[in-house]
Amino acid sequence: MKFKAIGKYIGMASILVLSSSCSKYLNLEPQNSTYDEVFWKDGSNVERAKLGAYSLLRDAFRADRSFFILGDVAAGNFQVGGDYWNYNSLVKAGGFKFSYAPYLESSLWNWTRFYKVINQCNLIIENSEGMDNGLFKGGESEKNNAIAEARFLRAYTFFYMQRVWGDVLLTKNVFKDPQNIPDMARTPEKETLDFCTEDLKYAIDHLTNSDNKRFASKGAAEALLAHLYAWRHDYVNAEKMATAVIQGNYDLVEMADYKTIWEGDSQETIFELPMLYSESGNEFSKDFFNAFLADPTIKDKNIASAWYIDLDLLKESFRILDPDMKDKRPAAVFRKVNNTWLLHKYDEVKYYNNNESDYAVSNNLVLYRLADLYLLRAEAYAKTGREGLAMNDLNKIRSRAGLSDVTAGGMELFKEIFHERRRELLGEGSTQFDLIRMELFDKLDEYSIYYSTDRIANQGYYWPLNMRDLLPQNEKLTQNSWWKNH
Repeated sequence: MKFKAIGKYIGMASILVLSSSCSKYLNLEPQNSTYDEVFWKDGSNVERAKLGAYSLLRDAFRADRSFFILGDVAAGNFQVGGDYWNYNSLVKAGGFKFSYAPYLESSLWNWTRFYKVINQCNLIIENSEGMDNGLFKGGESEKNNAIAEARFLRAYTFFYMQRVWGDVLLTKNVFKDPQNIPDMARTPEKETLDFCTEDLKYAIDHLTNSDNKRFASKGAAEALLAHLYAWRHDYVNAEKMATAVIQGNYDLVEMADYKTIWEGDSQETIFELPMLYSESGNEFSKDFFNAFLADPTIKDKNIASAWYIDLDLLKESFRILDPDMKDKRPAAVFRKVNNTWLLHKYDEVKYYNNNESDYAVSNNLVLYRLADLYLLRAEAYAKTGREGLAMNDLNKIRSRAGLSDVTAGGMELFKEIFHERRRELLGEGSTQFDLIRMELFDKLDEYSIYYSTDRIANQGYYWPLNMRDLLPQNEKLTQNSWWKNH
């Protein structure tokens, strides 16, 4: 089924769990048991419910452009134009002070939109497991595939939340009456990641790969599990999972085709969310990718309304002013406007309604791609003492970019892997999580001036929770340590 069909089912009772009117802290809707008795009698309805889960995840990422704030802005990759005055404390110049985010509290401090995704996945898993195989056109295989997709999305969502806010509320089952959810304490990270690991092992066993990268696949589950193992510093298993992906049916694109990665279904892409413009679909958006763009790409859009690449990053990492620097990525995906450099990975602008104010940025959001996995495997090799193999993977990505091979060892090699991840995955929501996982805040001068020993010890790299909204609904909820006093 095509993704554009999602819009047809946006209003479906409890199945899509889209309403934000519920006051309970997980922000769910009551389950309509009468309707469910009809809905979960047809395998095609399970497909509709799956599409709803993907849609909910996409909406969660697009809220206030939080995907890019949490993964890139928080890591100092971008500076912001004057129209983004309320970002001033979040960026590097503001000291990465995440506790002051005016008008952004609902997306940066509140995780309830992600629980909509999780509850939707729980609905699919619990109800599909009880359905007869004959209700699915593809029988048991199709049924297991549906459950595997839901378990992949559930694991992805919990893992994403864990990396943003720290310990989550691990909700393993459907809440049929959200008004009567018991108070819950935050779940220790180990328990959450163990749960996600089991979901992903099931997904790997029951998913296959296809040319359509917009749905969960075996390769996507392997990529996610590789990242989860690396997060736990289980680098032996991280390397095994990354290798499984690298040996799969994916290829690095040539630099001449680099920009095609974000146009959809690239041979390098492992998993992406669709946002291409379509007259009949509803995947596209105006106010998401356009943060990176200004006139002339978007007519009459002022540079003050854009995010631009951090000047220190340009000078020191990309060495944009050095005539001897051979990195080909700036020429491929950067654009200079009024002495400011903008990211142009997402710049396929489509106008419609014969109106210049009606436009969409028609690119897909790539969540996993092969270059990421090569560099993750390089990290795993470096941490398990196989530095030669680590340099091979690192230099494979550098070579495509036109850079010379690196010869390094120890912490210098580890830093080089981080810097290459930052250059390669700029604007892909990765850098902040890389910094946390690789424990580099106190080892890189750019960050150590903002991240004291005390801040790191109290996990001040996670975001605060909006206790004003969440605590009245859950008396066991606790604030992240650093933000109790900051």
